[in-house]
Amino acid sequence: MNGRRQVTCTLIGIIVFIVAIMVVTIGSTEAAGPKKFTLINVVFDGTKIWLPGSITVQQGDEVELTLINKLEVPHGFKIDVFGIESVIAAQSKSTVKFKAKTAGVHPYICHIHPPHIGGQIHVIAK
Repeated sequence: MNGRRQVTCTLIGIIVFIVAIMVVTIGSTEAAGPKKFTLINVVFDGTKIWLPGSITVQQGDEVELTLINKLEVPHGFKIDVFGIESVIAAQSKSTVKFKAKTAGVHPYICHIHPPHIGGQIHVIAK
């Protein structure tokens, strides 16, 4: 019986430790600054796309996107609802920052080459 009790106490201690780490981590990420993502413009199977095709943030988050254009010509990046519109030169990168004020699913596109595939940002309501 003592062996089982010792194992149970050890498991409870481990669980308490993990929960404490999670609480500290969650608290520190909220105060850590903007949510940062890197999006890359590439050609996939003959189609120019931004990857990743989807990102998710919380409403009210400060968001910082590093946009990398791996292609030989300039490409656009636009999120209409947040007033983001940028052109990234060939073989270069750019950074855009905004506050995710409006909850919902909002598309991002290459506004200078509309047939290209963009993606979407999911803003989860608080």
